[in-house]
Amino acid sequence: MATERLIDYDGTWFRGCKSDADPGQVPQGYCWNAINMLNIGGMLSCRPGYRCITDFPTGKLQGATIFRPKQGLEQLVVAIAGVIYVAEWPFKVFRFLPNVQMLPFAKQIYWQLATQSARRLANDFVSAIEVIEPREVLFIQDGGHTAPAWYDGSQSGHLRDTPFQTPSGGPMSWIGDRLWVARDNLVFASDIADPFSFREQIYLGGTSGFIFEREVTALAKSPSLEFPQLIVFTSEATSIVQASLRDRSKWPETDGMQKEVFQVGCVSQKSVVNHYGRVTWFSSSGVVWFDAASAANLTARIPVRDNEMMLSKARLFEDLGRVAGAAFGQYLLMSVPSDDLFNKHTWVLNNASLETLNDDSGPSWAGFWLGTRPVEWVYGEIVGRERIFHVSTDEDGINRLWEAFIPDRLDNGCPIMWAIETRGHFGQTSQAKKLPGQFCRFTFADLGLVGIEEELDIGVFYSGGVRGTYKQIMGKKITVSKGSLAPDQLITASTSIFQIKPQSRIVRTQDANQMSIEVDGGSCPVESIHNENLDESFQILVVGHGPAAIRWIRTFALDSPEDFNGEPLACVDEIPFKAIRFDGVGVYGPDRDQAFDDLANKTIAYFTANATQVVTQDNVSATGIGFSESIVSQEAATRVAEIIARKMAQAEILRFLPPILSSGKGFE
Repeated sequence: MATERLIDYDGTWFRGCKSDADPGQVPQGYCWNAINMLNIGGMLSCRPGYRCITDFPTGKLQGATIFRPKQGLEQLVVAIAGVIYVAEWPFKVFRFLPNVQMLPFAKQIYWQLATQSARRLANDFVSAIEVIEPREVLFIQDGGHTAPAWYDGSQSGHLRDTPFQTPSGGPMSWIGDRLWVARDNLVFASDIADPFSFREQIYLGGTSGFIFEREVTALAKSPSLEFPQLIVFTSEATSIVQASLRDRSKWPETDGMQKEVFQVGCVSQKSVVNHYGRVTWFSSSGVVWFDAASAANLTARIPVRDNEMMLSKARLFEDLGRVAGAAFGQYLLMSVPSDDLFNKHTWVLNNASLETLNDDSGPSWAGFWLGTRPVEWVYGEIVGRERIFHVSTDEDGINRLWEAFIPDRLDNGCPIMWAIETRGHFGQTSQAKKLPGQFCRFTFADLGLVGIEEELDIGVFYSGGVRGTYKQIMGKKITVSKGSLAPDQLITASTSIFQIKPQSRIVRTQDANQMSIEVDGGSCPVESIHNENLDESFQILVVGHGPAAIRWIRTFALDSPEDFNGEPLACVDEIPFKAIRFDGVGVYGPDRDQAFDDLANKTIAYFTANATQVVTQDNVSATGIGFSESIVSQEAATRVAEIIARKMAQAEILRFLPPILSSGKGFE
């Protein structure tokens, strides 16, 4: 009887990632996990690039925001160790604000931009109120440790912490022409049109502020266009204050002026994002959002929306107080402290990965991004175009400003590592529809690649759906010329310069059955008596270094006849001291210490490289040093390290060479 050949296929990933289920039960349309990728139009592509704008001084990076003056270019404001720095567009030359010093060790800095159009003529309750030319004022708080600071684009300073002026506190919001300030479990509201004045002290029932059961962790503005309200978060609950009611005298008699709406809190002010008419934030259980337009009425329960990111979510640090959120176009980003004390993983939600004229695929998680550790995102329309930046304390300890979503899919001109782990092919959701316990023998895989814009190192690995280490079945460099220009090329008036089109490839891996299998290199016989190319389902891991996208993945296997005999060892205990390392490598033996020594001595499959490059231009030389790591090959790690070193040297040269400017004249 001939062995039946099985074929499985993934041709679209518009549903994104789903790591909260057994890989063999993940439906088609999903991948299990993706790193540094985006699901666009059903394809998985290397993410857009990051570009470093500038380095910052050392110290505790506490946050950043955008100051938008009434006239002039936007300004970026950054807090480091209590010192406030500011720079006009393009955010490269920073100066520190005089007369402002926040607590150097404050966990974070809170910001709020307000508009002042009135002020009192004297520091009392009865003086006249003067109408002034509206001006934008940025208020700065450090959680109540010091008096609040302010900046209006030209002047800055601290306020006196008195009952008559802006109180010290933490989260702030500007709604209904009032500045709302949270301190501990109280929320205060300023006089109308004057964020500096808090003289009207009696709010409700003779109290000086709105009282909540727990400390207020975040304030937000509801996305309603007509009557925006104040959303007040604690760690366990969310309330609404009717901030659109401008007449303060009516507050005590207004039914539902302060109302708790659901038992879901927020852990971080920086995580709150208004996007596509929804308020999204990070609770103690994960990402939640509330859509007031589609909700028939407020409920006490809001479901968590990030279980598909369980692979990253399961490794979150216990302190989530600095989770940072952002929005850019159709994308929602949430930077979280996974595998780190800092926000190492940035989860990316695509609200329309496959969009047509009259419908779209709905939101889907595109996986998580690596490369920086965002402390706070700043985004929106900047200098007439939608842009997004973040400040980051990077793994080398340097504070930097990065711009995200650079179209070239390179980080500072260097290749980005990206990876995808597929669902369990040949599992219950595949075309083969194999039942649990039915085995097949994996053979090889085909990949359809597009959008290859330069040299691409690619590796393909396979493993059992729930056991074993990934075993490499492809490791190669795909050569693609990046452009028609080269550093050593002489260009004359007759030289033809033309654009180079991105390329595509269809590549096939080796046959796993024709490769040597290390019996003691994986989960056999610790988890199963079968070698790892015989299992219920198989995951494919694709890793790349460089711009590219995956159109489809096709896998092949051979059906394995099912054994209908009983198990002779069904009543025999297993030998003791079996252990599987995090990467799927297993050991076993009668002696515990010996078994773990054997596990410690087994190689972890990754390659590292250090490279040094010297670049000379116009008699100016610079040396750059680059480091890279890869699981594809030593050659891949070396290539990327050399590119990083060359870019470092080029950046150093640019600091000393004079800029090249055009005279503005055309050819005559």
